[in-house]
Amino acid sequence: MGTYIVVGAYQFVGFHVTQYLLGQGEEVIGIDWEDTKTNQYIIEEKELEIGRNANFTYLPINKLRLLDVSEPFTILLSFYDSRRGKTALKDLHINDIVSFLEKCKKNGHGNSLKIVVLLPIDADTEGFQTVLNACEGFYSVKTVYLPTIYGPWQPATMGFEAGISQLEQSTIQATLASEYREDALFIADFIEGLEQLLSSTDRSLHLKSSIDDHWNTCAKLIFKQEVIDSLPPQSPIKATKGTVYEVPNKTSPEEGITLQIEQNKRLNLLTKWRMRDKKD
Repeated sequence: MGTYIVVGAYQFVGFHVTQYLLGQGEEVIGIDWEDTKTNQYIIEEKELEIGRNANFTYLPINKLRLLDVSEPFTILLSFYDSRRGKTALKDLHINDIVSFLEKCKKNGHGNSLKIVVLLPIDADTEGFQTVLNACEGFYSVKTVYLPTIYGPWQPATMGFEAGISQLEQSTIQATLASEYREDALFIADFIEGLEQLLSSTDRSLHLKSSIDDHWNTCAKLIFKQEVIDSLPPQSPIKATKGTVYEVPNKTSPEEGITLQIEQNKRLNLLTKWRMRDKKD
């Protein structure tokens, strides 16, 4: 057992990572910048899913720099979906993370702290360069590049959930146009391989699906073909960002999208109930 600090614990990927680690009996300190006023019901549902777990402690990101951890620990910086939507990670939050990392160096954790950074494959790393620079000097730093991740709890700022939520067509088109469409992974398949990824000696990993044309296969289950055909060409990634790791897909695109649709319906229903109860 160990201690994990998950930055982005209430975000899409970070939340699934947090649930997995707690399920393994690990101690997790969840850090997040989520605006509870904007996404009150979503946060409440995630809190209910975690439940009263003695191994879980939550801190808002502005308290991160005050955290003192004496024993060896792993920090997972879940930046996969941190630049999307109204609750995007802001420069102020970046400074909080950098301050914490600098404090860890000062306290002599350079050789004992493990850092794992989760980034989208198509990310412009310039926006995270301050954090990546702060990671230098630590003995164990791993960067994992993810293709489009889909499944339950995907935010509506991402293409599949925007379509399932039946947002305005212009919003859906803009969201899809900005999304990485060369590959996709179902969230549970990524999480299942997380332990192996964490134990890998590779410092940079480029994840790919074992299913050919995975993104398009999923998209066809949600959108009409003319919507997909109307999307602008996407410049392919010119080079892999590290060692290519093929994630075994145990969930078919059909199963994955079905689970995402079911979660969407459930969350919408719960939100309506809570809003009705609030009015009463």
